Amino acid sequence: MLHELPTEIALYIASYLPLQSLRNISLVSRAWHGLITANVQAVYRKAAILHRFVPHTDLQADSSVQKPDTKKIDWFQLCQRRLQIERGWRGKAPSIARELDSTGKFVHRIKVDQKEKIVMTTRHHGGLSVTDYDTDCVLWAATHVTDYAHCEYDHGYIILNRHDDSKEVWRYARDFQDSEIPEVFKPDESMINASHEAAQRHASPTNHGHFRPWAHLHMPEPTRAFRFSYPTLLSAGANYAYLWDVPTSRLVETISNIQAPNQDGTLGTLCYVEVNDQYAFFCGSNQLRIFARGGGALVYHLCMKDLQRINWDVLPDNSDDPCPSSLFQPQRLHEAYHVSSTSPSTFVAAHVSTSGKDIAVLTASGIFIWIPGFERLFHREVTLSDIATFLNFSASRSDVRDTSVYLALGESNEKAAIATRKGLFVVSLDPEISKLTAEAPRRPGLSVCRIAKYDDSRYLSSISCLQMTDTGLFFNWYPSLEQSRPSQPARRMMVIPPPHHGHLPVPIQIMPPPQPQPQHTNQVHAPVQIVSAVGLEGQGDHLPGLDPIESSDDDEIGEDVVPDPPSPIIVDEAGPPPLVETYEEEEVEIDGGDLVVDEDTDDSEMEDAEDDAIDDLQFGGDGFMQVIVNDWFLPISSSMVHYIHV
Repeated sequence: MLHELPTEIALYIASYLPLQSLRNISLVSRAWHGLITANVQAVYRKAAILHRFVPHTDLQADSSVQKPDTKKIDWFQLCQRRLQIERGWRGKAPSIARELDSTGKFVHRIKVDQKEKIVMTTRHHGGLSVTDYDTDCVLWAATHVTDYAHCEYDHGYIILNRHDDSKEVWRYARDFQDSEIPEVFKPDESMINASHEAAQRHASPTNHGHFRPWAHLHMPEPTRAFRFSYPTLLSAGANYAYLWDVPTSRLVETISNIQAPNQDGTLGTLCYVEVNDQYAFFCGSNQLRIFARGGGALVYHLCMKDLQRINWDVLPDNSDDPCPSSLFQPQRLHEAYHVSSTSPSTFVAAHVSTSGKDIAVLTASGIFIWIPGFERLFHREVTLSDIATFLNFSASRSDVRDTSVYLALGESNEKAAIATRKGLFVVSLDPEISKLTAEAPRRPGLSVCRIAKYDDSRYLSSISCLQMTDTGLFFNWYPSLEQSRPSQPARRMMVIPPPHHGHLPVPIQIMPPPQPQPQHTNQVHAPVQIVSAVGLEGQGDHLPGLDPIESSDDDEIGEDVVPDPPSPIIVDEAGPPPLVETYEEEEVEIDGGDLVVDEDTDDSEMEDAEDDAIDDLQFGGDGFMQVIVNDWFLPISSSMVHYIHV
């Protein structure tokens, strides 16, 4: 009997029990109840370590040498809360969805600091906002940030791109003094002025959510994608990748020849980058490549043809009975063999776990790959099929080339969130999840839930950012108040820029609708596809700061790349209302061009006239865009931050 053993041995045995088993044994007898109750903090501290509920730093904070004013961790309460969170992710406990109105419309990128309870957003038309997601109040905002800016955030540092490809680095205002700012790559005048303006507009005695300039980094060459994982910023160009130490503003390493051909070809068009303290990861249209830091050696590459054909299809599961107040619907995993698709696919994104041992990969065709202990592949200790699990999120689609939209990996709770054109999904990655629930895990050791009420493919296609914290999901979604408004028919897409871009006149342009583009990216794109311009004296063939990027129709883009505005793939349904007032008139004159649209004009003549006019037009990138699909307006930039909390 457990209670008859010496206390040290009994507690050691109890430290390997799942949480629900700990609760159950305390109900067996008074002796067992007394053993657990008398040592409740020691028992549940061991349980928290077993289930990886706390990082090593928290264990140190709870040690005997902690400061007198440090709040001691209640391990019993922590384990109870962690079990509730886990049950919430699996659809067995309530969850709540909120819309953060203060973030405004036209949200482009989202970053979250769970400790400070703030969400940072950039917008299609420019600007950076910091919002308290508990109170839904704006704490701080900078208006100078360029349109469609991508942002990265970690450990109190925000990194933003400019149109000239330089990177602005801002730091949490309470974390430093001006004297600590590095001497190299100091903030420029525009950053300092923007900081003063923001501080005056959002004056606060606590400076909660406030940021101040830290550095202005200039890249050695134009770069396509960047990713920040403290303390390293990885910025990749056509064939070189640059690694910066952000706290000191120093370029510490260059990885060359990332496109070097091997037996399976080149990397291809760069879609996404990832970095940790040991490796740099590059997702391309042809391969996923992993380079070792401290030398830049290519240690592993993966091709689409190397992926196994036996996948676990993610299908609806009507047999499970989730919590009525939960938005998470458990899905059924069905093992199936898939014939190789003739449609080309790419690697959309890759995220390495906080432990640095595991990696999650997403392809454009909707295949999610979880590779635990991926370093074993380098030494050929195992094969990919031995350790990897493949989930197929496009089992019911005939055209799966561009199913995937976005991938996010949880901070520390071994979860992944996936946005596809079919829905939003959460994958629990821990193969030993039975430790949390006392339930035997089904093969393949993963569980998948779909988020209810977020299943409109028109809006799913336009998700441009998805972030996952320990207790919630953040993503941009069409405003709920506008979803009920009647739609208005129209004839074709229009790009309506502002009157001027700098000193250059920017005329209206009429263009054919763009093809759907996945939004998961950390590439630095111009907001829209560049149209060649002629006849402007002293200018090149495009506007300053909007350098065209070589790409293909198969490009997939990842979290830290600024993408082209998306367009939906559903053409059989009416879209939401337009963002601007539109008119159906007999004649439309375009300022700066000779194109005249008349309703009696033959369609083929109209298309030819539009093509001729487009040759003489250019787009400055500061305007907003509407896509017309099946004769309906579908605004692509109207979206707000939605927050699902477990």
